[in-house]
Formats: sequence, structure tokens, C-alpha cells
Amino acid sequence: MRTTRISSKKKIAVGAALFSVGTVGTAAAFWSATGSGDGQARSISAVVLTVTAATGAADLFPGFTGGDVFFTVNNANPYPVTFTSYSGATIVSADPANCPNANVSVAASGTVTPSLVVGANASGVAGSIPDIVSMATTAPDGCQGKNFTVTLTLTGSQTP
Repeated sequence: MRTTRISSKKKIAVGAALFSVGTVGTAAAFWSATGSGDGQARSISAVVLTVTAATGAADLFPGFTGGDVFFTVNNANPYPVTFTSYSGATIVSADPANCPNANVSVAASGTVTPSLVVGANASGVAGSIPDIVSMATTAPDGCQGKNFTVTLTLTGSQTP
């Protein structure tokens, strides 16, 4: 059997080549990594919608019990709201000297029919609640052509 002797120059060249291949292999083989922990999300705070009296059709006369209330609604929230009921309704006469508040009444609470949907970021949405205002049969002539402010609270929720 014949033994081959490798010269020192060849040993150095082969060693350098193996070192070079090993270094390149190491540089290309990175370990993967993961991370875990907490993140955060935050909810908005709902903005109260504003309801403003609006002029509607004149429908009150002595003895009439089906008067309507007209208003507009502003919704600054980024989601729509559907109103289904009202409460706390009170009446104020624009001319209490000639047509005292007692001549007009309003149902203190009830259902908004049909429901009123106010879109996200909407303003000036017209609404009405039909048949909730009454005028007394004894209302004087001083009640003709007068406005009556109905203060009320609308109740609803975010529209899905």
C-alpha cells in the first residue's frame, strides 16, 4: 500500500478552503427568534348627541291630541345610533302671557315610532315623534300661530 504524503502548502490550502466554507455557512445560518408580551387597544368615549328643536307642520288646535314634535339631531360619534324611545318631555310656550303652558301638554315618555337612525358623524338629521302633543279644548285665541318648545331626552343605542 502506498501512502501519499500531502505537502504543507496543500494542507494550508485545504485548511483555508475548509475554514472559508465553514465561515460562509455560519454567516448564512441565523437562528430564528420570537417575541411575546402585551399590546394595547383603547376604546373611544361616546359623545352625547345633540337634539335641537326644528319647525315642522302646524297641526295643533283646541281639542287636538295628535300633535307632532320636530327636531334635528347631530351625532359626532364614529358609529350610527338608533333612537327607540323618549322621556322627560315638557312643554314651554313661546308666548306664556297669551297662551300659557297649561294649554298644551305632551306625553312625558314613549316610543319613537318608527325608530330614528342617525348616521355616524351626521349632523342636522331631521326627526319627529308623531302624535304626542295635545292642545286643551279651552285654549284661548292667543294660542293661534304660536310655537311650543318640547324638551325631551331621546334614548337609543349604537346601531349594529
